[in-house]
Formats: sequence, C-alpha cells, structure tokens
Amino acid sequence: MSIADPSVPFVGSAVLPLIFGANDSAITIGICTLTINVIMLPIAFSAFGDNGDTVSARLKNTFKKPLVIAALLGFILVLCGSQMPTQFDSIFTLLGKGAGGLAIFTTGIVLKTRQITFNKTICSTILLKNLAFPLVVWGCMALFNSPTPLTRLVVVALAFPTATMPSTLAIRFNVHEAELASTQFWSTALSFITLTAFVLALS
Repeated sequence: MSIADPSVPFVGSAVLPLIFGANDSAITIGICTLTINVIMLPIAFSAFGDNGDTVSARLKNTFKKPLVIAALLGFILVLCGSQMPTQFDSIFTLLGKGAGGLAIFTTGIVLKTRQITFNKTICSTILLKNLAFPLVVWGCMALFNSPTPLTRLVVVALAFPTATMPSTLAIRFNVHEAELASTQFWSTALSFITLTAFVLALS
C-alpha cells in the first residue's frame, strides 16, 4: 500500500496546481482521492479485520467505518450531480488549502512517536515507490503514445511520496508501525530529490 498510495490529496493539492494549473490538477486530485477512499481504504479495513470473521462479516464491518461511509457518500453525491451550495465554497476552499500543511504537521507527530529505522525492506519499498512505480507508468504511457501533458501530470502525481494512510492504518491495527512510519519519513525526505528529477525530466 505504501507503494501504490502517493500523497496526491495532500501534497498534490499544494504542488500540482502550481505546475499544471488548477483545472487539470483538480481532476487528477479528485480521481486519486476517490481511488484511495472508495477502493483502497475499504480493502485495507477489510484485510485488517478479525481473521476469524467471514468475508461477508469483514465487508459489513468495513462499511460501518465513518471514513468509508463518508467517502462513499461523497462519491454517490458526485455521481448524482449534486452541487455544493455556493455559500460553502470559501469555507471548503480554505480547508482544502490548509490540508497539505495539516497533513505534514500530523505526519511529524506520528513520526515523533515512532523510532525511525532503515533496513532492506524500507529501502526496497522507497525505491519502488519513489522511482520504479512512476518509471513503469511513464514507460507504459510512452508505449501507448499517451498525450505528453497527460503523461507529465500522471507521472509527477505518482512520484509524490507515500501518503499518511499506511502509517495511520499501521498504528490503528498495531502492524509494523515503526517500519511504515520510517517508510513514510524516508519516502518524503528523498522525494525532494526524486520528485524534482521527474519534474525536470518531464519538462
């Protein structure tokens, strides 16, 4: 999950509009947010359920989670063409602009409470997340002659460091907490180099 979960909703909301403009970035951020919250999050909650539960029981418990309910409800409202009242635009715009900074602050708190380590597993995960994953997608898009602007947007988005969700779930379910927190730390720290390299290579 650390490999396939770039921090697009948080870091991307602050960085992508500066590089690609607000309109194209909004679509990418929206798709990534839906993928993470509507697909990956329910799968993660289901996977971390009680091993004694049946598949149906796990799914039932998963869809009782407030995070999953909120994500699915938002997705359904969007599909139905529901529009947010204009009087709330400024409020949610302000919240959206503050999300990136809050995510970084929260990440700092999480990392402060966990010992940062570095081993072969963390190293391989970071290499796959920060380098291999974006490179593979870049190669596939080049193979299928995808438009250059789309390729740039997708590859840069996937080159963002791993999101906070894996670390948060690890703490929630007491599974590999230090390892995932360390992965998030090193992925974020090294992304200043790898992300810059992708942006320059695609410019």
